[in-house]
Amino acid sequence: MAVGVATVLIAASTTSSATARPQAERLAESDAPLPGLVPKPLQVSAKGGPDFVLTGQSRIVARGTDADEVGDLLAAELRPATGFDLPVVTGRPTPRDVVLTVDPEAGFGEVEDSPEAYKISSTAKGVRVTGASRHGLFNGTQTLRQLLPAFAASPSRVNTTWTVPAVSVLDAPRFGYRGLMLDVARSFLDVGEVKQVIDAAAAAKISVLHMHLADDQGWRIEITNAGRAAGDDIDYTALTRVSGATAVLGNPYQSADGHTGFYTQDDYRSLVRYAAEREIEIIPEIDIPGHTNAALAAIPQLNTAGSSHPATEDEPVAPHNGTIDVGYSYLDPNSEATYTFIEHVFSQLAALTPSEFLHVGGDESHAMTQRYGHEGYVAFVERALEIVHGLGKKTIGWNEYAESGLTAGDGVQYWAGTTEHAKRAVLEDGAKLLVSPGNMSYLDMKYHPKTPIGLS
Repeated sequence: MAVGVATVLIAASTTSSATARPQAERLAESDAPLPGLVPKPLQVSAKGGPDFVLTGQSRIVARGTDADEVGDLLAAELRPATGFDLPVVTGRPTPRDVVLTVDPEAGFGEVEDSPEAYKISSTAKGVRVTGASRHGLFNGTQTLRQLLPAFAASPSRVNTTWTVPAVSVLDAPRFGYRGLMLDVARSFLDVGEVKQVIDAAAAAKISVLHMHLADDQGWRIEITNAGRAAGDDIDYTALTRVSGATAVLGNPYQSADGHTGFYTQDDYRSLVRYAAEREIEIIPEIDIPGHTNAALAAIPQLNTAGSSHPATEDEPVAPHNGTIDVGYSYLDPNSEATYTFIEHVFSQLAALTPSEFLHVGGDESHAMTQRYGHEGYVAFVERALEIVHGLGKKTIGWNEYAESGLTAGDGVQYWAGTTEHAKRAVLEDGAKLLVSPGNMSYLDMKYHPKTPIGLS
């Protein structure tokens, strides 16, 4: 995986640019342009007639399983900008209310079979958002937020008229996995910053946050010594004590050094909960066998003669490398300490992660394959996959790992290079394919070769 930076794309609704009349009058016109919605729903149609106006007397009426939870989230999102109480209630709605309903039998037309289907009906008499599930309803509320004036995202009160156009919306996602990868290994983001990313991702209806937790430059997740196997003398707390304090250093693509830090296991649990409330699944990545210099810098037992850094008396562990170089580090594929380490780390990660998937990396192991051949790399990955599968988890890995022993339901994340092995894994092994070609989906890449800023 190429070096990445954390980048967030936030979509906001738009309104008419006319200035001849007061804003409330402009927004109440039935022929006014509809706000831009991102991602674009399957169907959006103007109903005609006056728009709905959210007022201080408006309530959020929740109906169906978990609708109250979604209502609480919507109210919390809208209260700062509107200054309205927006109580979440049950019972009979009034014409001033927003009604949120979970009802899988509500009828969703051509997207009837999607568990994430939702529909919105807005008139002067009220707004109704109906989802086939909690997830569908939540997605519907994110569209509703975009139908409101863009000021709805303000952290402080805005004195305006809060209108929703008279529209009908029917929507469901084309893909169940809609992912955002966040590289916190090279430069750390604290819990509050990651929650801001989750909020932005939820607004765009992203369903998966892929957290890249370890790389050459840093290690970001606490691993304790609890549950060590008999004979395992590795001090796993050194991972964050040593490599939680390192990060990428200044380079031509950035103006300052990266940020250091790490997540305690409680921090990570809180992020998993926060994301789940917003219908986002967190999938953690510990990249192996390459991109492992941070582990080698913290754990002496990994610095065997067969690793990228054989220990010496003067240098028992690998030195920190804050460059953006890739492909130079690797674990020893012939050392039992390597697999003891992998099993302990992934065992704790599996216990912390509700997702059925753990991401094992597998990319850019250039120096390892030069030394041990392609067969050595494949043998390593197959043993690592056996460990993760034994923990009851499916794996995801970058497309280089697709030649290994994947099982049905494992994921192949294509990012660069040949597609041959990824295709075979899907067609013959029953693997699932994630498409994230680096030159198109990495937010730090140049849009065009002549673009002055960005990686290429």
